[in-house]
Amino acid sequence: MKPSRLLLFTLVAPLAGCRRPAPLADGSSAGLAATVGFPTVRVRPDGGPYLFSYYAPDGKLHDADKLSAVPIESRRQVLIRDLSRSPAELKTDEFLYLADLRAAAPDDGYPTSIVSRYQFEAQGDVGGDAELTEDGGSAQVIVYGTAWCGACKAARSHLRERHIPFVEKDIEQDPAAAQELARKAKRAGLKLGGVPVVDVRGQLMMGYDASSIDRAWAQGQP
Repeated sequence: MKPSRLLLFTLVAPLAGCRRPAPLADGSSAGLAATVGFPTVRVRPDGGPYLFSYYAPDGKLHDADKLSAVPIESRRQVLIRDLSRSPAELKTDEFLYLADLRAAAPDDGYPTSIVSRYQFEAQGDVGGDAELTEDGGSAQVIVYGTAWCGACKAARSHLRERHIPFVEKDIEQDPAAAQELARKAKRAGLKLGGVPVVDVRGQLMMGYDASSIDRAWAQGQP
């Protein structure tokens, strides 16, 4: 292990945890689909099911399950999830589908544009501290962990079983994720000592504890 990583894992987490031993792709969906084998995604008002993610005037990402629930002023750039297709089929771990929904719907539905997920996020188009799940939706839970950590895997499995959307970040493979976690821990006055670290709506939890995750998630539910 590199010295910088050794410092990150000096203490054992108090809960179940692990520590290691001693270019923006832009264009019509049809054009890019023909190149890389994507299905064409069109938004039909009477079709679906879809999930629409849009930015409200408060700058936060919101979800809606029908087009009529998306405010007119927020329809210029809407993230579209076609729930009738799997994330694997749509490759939503790498790409996002955007649509301009301001005009009246064409007879064959609104076209979407396919963009690189990573460059889209890097350019700040998703706004603020927003995170996106693998299927392109908004998430308020982040699991910071590593590929080898069993407790990290258990935390991810629990979140999936509870249908809680989350983003997972590998702090060994992604230096930016490690730095991000270090900044959050410093602001919270916490000393990092293992993985996973679960961020539920800004509340950091060291290690994996199912009941703590459930309580933190429930506190923010309407």
